[in-house]
Amino acid sequence: MTPSELHRLLIAPEIIVVDLALAALHALDRALLAEHPLIQAPPDPGDSLVQRRARYVLRRASRLRRALHDYRLVVDDILADSYLRDDPL
Repeated sequence: MTPSELHRLLIAPEIIVVDLALAALHALDRALLAEHPLIQAPPDPGDSLVQRRARYVLRRASRLRRALHDYRLVVDDILADSYLRDDPL
């Protein structure tokens, strides 16, 4: 582990879980798209219930992914500020 990785872990240990959640959401997207390739198309009245639910899950996963990304940006800003404070010039 590098000093910067240790610093990040000490300041924001939750980022590990954020990274895991993002990886799980990516895997979920791929699994749903592999199982239901037509859910990328616009909704159709003839879609099955499982297709509608899969499309709903993808939309919610996308919103969660954006929220996690926004959280990570804030944490990265805090980390950058802490690096500047800890850097003896």
